[in-house]
Amino acid sequence: MKTLHRWAAAWWLLWLVAQVGAQLPKSSGAAPVVVPDDLRAAIARIQPAALRAHTELLSDDLFEGRAPGARGGLLAAKYIAAQFQTYGLEPVNGSYFQNVPIVNLRAQPTTMTLRAANGGQVELDYGTEFTAQSGECLPEVKLDNAPVIFAGYGIVAPEYDWNDYKDVDARGKVVMLLVNDPGLRNPNIFQGRTLTYYGRWTYKFEEAARQGARGVLLIHTTESATYPWQVVQSSNTGARSELVRDADSPPVVALKSWITDDAAVRIAKLSGKSLAALIEQAERRDFRPVPLDVTLSLDLKSEVTTLESPNVVGLLPGRDEKLREECVVVTAHYDHFGVKDDPPTGKRLVYHGALDNASGTAALLAMAEALAKSAWRPRRSVLFLAVTAEEQGLLGAQYYCERPLAPLEKTAANVNLDEVNVFGRTRDFVPLGAERSTLGKTIDALAKLEGLTMKPDPFPQNGSFFRSDHFCFAKAGVPCLSLNFGVEIEGKPADWGKERFETYLRRDYHQPTDVIQDDWDFRGAAQHAQFALLIVGVVAEDPAMPDWLPGEAFQRSKKS
Repeated sequence: MKTLHRWAAAWWLLWLVAQVGAQLPKSSGAAPVVVPDDLRAAIARIQPAALRAHTELLSDDLFEGRAPGARGGLLAAKYIAAQFQTYGLEPVNGSYFQNVPIVNLRAQPTTMTLRAANGGQVELDYGTEFTAQSGECLPEVKLDNAPVIFAGYGIVAPEYDWNDYKDVDARGKVVMLLVNDPGLRNPNIFQGRTLTYYGRWTYKFEEAARQGARGVLLIHTTESATYPWQVVQSSNTGARSELVRDADSPPVVALKSWITDDAAVRIAKLSGKSLAALIEQAERRDFRPVPLDVTLSLDLKSEVTTLESPNVVGLLPGRDEKLREECVVVTAHYDHFGVKDDPPTGKRLVYHGALDNASGTAALLAMAEALAKSAWRPRRSVLFLAVTAEEQGLLGAQYYCERPLAPLEKTAANVNLDEVNVFGRTRDFVPLGAERSTLGKTIDALAKLEGLTMKPDPFPQNGSFFRSDHFCFAKAGVPCLSLNFGVEIEGKPADWGKERFETYLRRDYHQPTDVIQDDWDFRGAAQHAQFALLIVGVVAEDPAMPDWLPGEAFQRSKKS
């Protein structure tokens, strides 16, 4: 009988081990992720009503589109700081604000004139055919018959054996460039249709400045930019911002300009060339820049003002005496495009920015409140950071990473929220960038616990990893991710979520129509914020410091 009992006990033990093992996340032999019960209780505090209330208020006309440094933007910053203070978060260095000095430039409508050696001429109208901004932040940028060259994609990438500036002196010239990178049309080079940083417009301006170019004309197409011309208009007319420059600032081009595809066709034709033929040449590694025998003249005048627009910070100190010196930074940008005049109607239009990014700011506030009002504290500190001027080129995040309030070498990770899910609960999420670091294993394990599927970026051609505040942390060496929502919406047909988001991009992205819609379901926003807080809490509790995977370009050792 004792033998029978021993066998029964043994079988029971084996069955128990199997059951427990089935419930543990499988992650390449790594230790299972532990979620403290008190963290679960804090996460449960996040409710749809609070997310809707914050989003509705921040996108109200009262906040005037939250432009950096403008009345509405400052009101939004004060609102966020007041919430942090109410929750019991601590100021940093005695303040909830990190003031970011910026230069605001408002370009005056003008005409761009291009002349050919044979006497032909093309004139482009501001706003409808081109946009322009002073890269030098000066009241006047004057180009008088500056030579124009076509420099393909404007890329110098040794790792891809690619150089669009070979055998040319671009100094003092204007370079006409294609947006995106060569992989857009040739899946066998670069990373195919997955956009690299070389394809981003920010890189084009940076590289042209390093080459000594005087100006840049970026050729817009909806396919290459991944958004229509109306987004270029709304994003690059009216007031634009830059960080205040100093002696250590990198070089810049004097003229930053976008032109329509039709305008580029006319410029090429003016020089006796075909834009289609030029693009075909630019697809090859042996491409060399093509002088267009065309000059550009432009007298760009701008209203220039210097002001401050704050990042808003709130600190939750960790409980561990040693690890509280380290932190996890949670980011969301609170700015949008403010108020702009609409010449055809004579009206002033408010760019409300409800989804982009009142929703992400609402999630940041809900997470901060839930964690701060909980009795539980993770080992590491958590820094909640609402950043300014993201829409102007990640300026607030860039300024923070250049002047961090917590040492970057002691910043374990950055979790970013830019547009949270307002379409309903999803079965999937996109932890953008997590696959580049050890954060990926942690998130995969948490997803299994939550019954969620982690997916790669469903829109890789958009280059989303390079387009929000987490990218500044990546460049500074901090492992990061931007938690994007998926497209598998519970209770909806398979393609409904993707179609709904594509409709938003086509109709409302960076437009005055980005307002709360009647069909928005903030249960999705609550789920998004809850999963983000789960990630933040587990990473802040884990004694191990996240790190980039071997071969990634953002290793801490390269940045410290």
